[in-house]
Amino acid sequence: MMFLVLAPFLFLLRFAILQVHGAQTFWPLAIPFAVRTPYLNSWMYTTKTSGNITNDWPSFWSGGILGWICYIRVDGKTYILYGNGNLAGNYSVTPGNFPQTELTPTRTIQVIEAGPMNVTLTFLSPIDPSDLVRQSLPFAYAALDFTSTDNQPHDIQLYSDITGEWLANNKGLQMSWSPPSQTSSMIYHELHLTNPTPFQEQGGQALDGAAYFAMELGQQGRDVTWQTCSDVVCREEFQDYGRVNASDSNSTSRDINNAWPVFPISVDLGSVASLDSPVVWAIGYVRDPSISYTLSGNTESLRPYYTTQYPTTEDALEFFVSDFNNSLTQANLLDTQVREAASSISADGKLYDMLSLATRQVFSSLEITAPYQSDGTTRIFMKDMGTSQRVTPVEKLYAALPLFLYYNASLVKPLLAPLLEQQNTSLGEYPYASKDLGSLFPDASGPNLTSTEAIEQSGNMLIIALAHARYSNDTSLLHGYYPLLKNWAEYLTGHGPFPPQGQLSVDDGSDATNSTNLAVKGIFAIQAMAEISQLVGQSNDSEHFSSTATNFMNTWQPLAISSGGASASVNPTLNSAVTGVWSLPYNLYPQTLFGFDLLNQTWLDKLTVMYGQWIQPETANYTHGLPMQSSAQSLGNVAWNAFIAATCTNDTIRGQILDAVWNYASFNGTSLPFGAVYNVESGAYVDGTLSPALGGLFAPFLRSNTITGSPSPTQSASSTNHGSASGGGKVDVGAIAGGVVGGVVGLLVLVGLVLLLFRHRRNQKNVALLDTSGTRTEPTPFESAPAFSAQAPGVILTEKRRRELESPREGAPLLPSTGSFSAMGDEPPSGSATVPSTTNSDSARSRENDLLGLRTEIEDLRRIMLNVHIEGPEPSDLGAPPGYS
Repeated sequence: MMFLVLAPFLFLLRFAILQVHGAQTFWPLAIPFAVRTPYLNSWMYTTKTSGNITNDWPSFWSGGILGWICYIRVDGKTYILYGNGNLAGNYSVTPGNFPQTELTPTRTIQVIEAGPMNVTLTFLSPIDPSDLVRQSLPFAYAALDFTSTDNQPHDIQLYSDITGEWLANNKGLQMSWSPPSQTSSMIYHELHLTNPTPFQEQGGQALDGAAYFAMELGQQGRDVTWQTCSDVVCREEFQDYGRVNASDSNSTSRDINNAWPVFPISVDLGSVASLDSPVVWAIGYVRDPSISYTLSGNTESLRPYYTTQYPTTEDALEFFVSDFNNSLTQANLLDTQVREAASSISADGKLYDMLSLATRQVFSSLEITAPYQSDGTTRIFMKDMGTSQRVTPVEKLYAALPLFLYYNASLVKPLLAPLLEQQNTSLGEYPYASKDLGSLFPDASGPNLTSTEAIEQSGNMLIIALAHARYSNDTSLLHGYYPLLKNWAEYLTGHGPFPPQGQLSVDDGSDATNSTNLAVKGIFAIQAMAEISQLVGQSNDSEHFSSTATNFMNTWQPLAISSGGASASVNPTLNSAVTGVWSLPYNLYPQTLFGFDLLNQTWLDKLTVMYGQWIQPETANYTHGLPMQSSAQSLGNVAWNAFIAATCTNDTIRGQILDAVWNYASFNGTSLPFGAVYNVESGAYVDGTLSPALGGLFAPFLRSNTITGSPSPTQSASSTNHGSASGGGKVDVGAIAGGVVGGVVGLLVLVGLVLLLFRHRRNQKNVALLDTSGTRTEPTPFESAPAFSAQAPGVILTEKRRRELESPREGAPLLPSTGSFSAMGDEPPSGSATVPSTTNSDSARSRENDLLGLRTEIEDLRRIMLNVHIEGPEPSDLGAPPGYS
């Protein structure tokens, strides 16, 4: 049904777009190209003063060049769209010019001027948090569309190739490849190191994977050719003839930099003025197995999750290549939802800009693995990108928590599962939580327990565990690991509200003795344990931990908070003698996240007033955000600024803090992609490029167990007019014929209202639907979502409730819940499950009431829409790039 509604809109929108150019305001140093995993991570560096010329190479996130080039040949003249060819002097390639780059959570879109052609490049790294098969596919798309500026047809050929630099940072290593492979539906290149080293990396790049470059075949009017040869041979051949020789004219092994073997795929389109559908290349980096995992002394090699459905890489690649249209439709829906939610908090688009960078960065830090043997447990591992090589750093998972809760809280379970099962095997050996699962990703060798981070990591784990249960409506982990969680809570209780000597701050490694921030995290973690106990039916424990947390807060508050009339500040340490300095109390965020009442709300009001004073330019030079402390040279942290923005009780001040962080995200004088830690005065990057901690930017969406930012119907209608990630120079759909505007936009608004209404009604019920039985074993969202359906980011319904409201899509991955499995919350083996029946009469009556109420409200909306006058948007400075249907 959703496809039938959206398809006409997408079709008409495809022909309703004007392409005019405007000023770009958001200028991050690096923009994402193919960003899917820790090792498929390609970026393009750019600057405001570079003239926007397309003659540079994409790079790996850590800076090493990745050979990836694209040409368009127009009437015999070749233009470069990205990359920088190594050609003889008698060959001339003209750089294109891109007036603007648009970023969304899933895409990077560039409009490039190449002679008489306006070319739209779309780099799509799909984000599908409801489907682990799709999300674990280590591939990305590069799609190319164009329109002639003179409305006349031109002779057009396209070319793109990759080099062995995708395989290793050391260009002197030997690589091998197979002749180009062809199936009934695609052509692809495969290349790999001759002597791979399992589970090792160099310069951030893995040494045990294979690179793939592919294209779908069989599209009418497209002459596709491919070859393997030296860079100068293939690229010069294309310039001379507009194609490459469809034969393998090279050896199949030599050093990466020995005559630079390249792997091109070229397309001859003939004489055309535009395309009916884009030309799409798929690029990937595959590691199978992907994680070395040690549990109870046994080491297993874990495979990527997609292998549960696609046993071979060729199978997975063939599906991915054929799935572009569906992936793009899903991307459009997700991007629109995030844009609408962000606009309710930051109407100028600046929060959306940052989320567009952070989403791909955080998801690219993950390796999603399939259950091994018959254990049935899905596990996700996180790499400490940009800072170290640690495996699932707990403090980064805590910082990134808002992103996962927003997109799909059920993703937190497979992230927590390895941490919990690892430490459960040594219950009692250490009284506090581990800081990670190993020091050298992708080798998850076991928990690293550090006494100096005992309060920090124990607090993090308890807060994350409760957040998962609350927002996913799944208490299976709490039931399965209750003694372990209680053990950590008892440790925090035993050390009181004062962090002992020797505790360190994970932010800067400094002494955290008596730290107010660390202390309040411990207090909230104890309260989290009180709620965990309540959820598993341990009422005595709940009362014990709740009273302890209350007593500790009563001790903490007068020592930590200094009142200044209408405002207040937080002391760095619990020492009443310290005056004149303050600390950024980002660890107050759990109060906002869970709706705790430990700290009187009036204190948050007073602290908000102080934030407003600090962030003003005339008060301090915090033009890029608030520092972690007021002391000289104190650094800023993107996640902690977002946590503070979430606790603000004033929308204006919240927006000012986020705008200041945007100044850093858009600062172009740094050296690496968007990082977590920076200088708040200069905007200079300091640490944590690509850090998963950037997921903290989603914190303003999650306040008091309510996902905020859902726009009103009016906002929803207007926000669909904005197609840009930029704070200024928006990209609007423009100049559609009057009848098309009224019909299509009106239809879209009505659909949007219905979807928002359904999401609103569904989320209203979520608190009452919390499953405290501990029997849920498989997170519902791991089922494949129906094609073209809107994935409303929100608290996820229980599996039983979702099955009552939705019909499962035929062909979805077979991982539903069934029967009883281990108390650890393990998932059943794939294919062994059955769907439980739902015959409860109360549930039936509830469904009947839901449907009657929904019908009534839809009818009301229909009547409203009959009286709504739809106004066409004003033409923008830069029309949206082509939409692909």
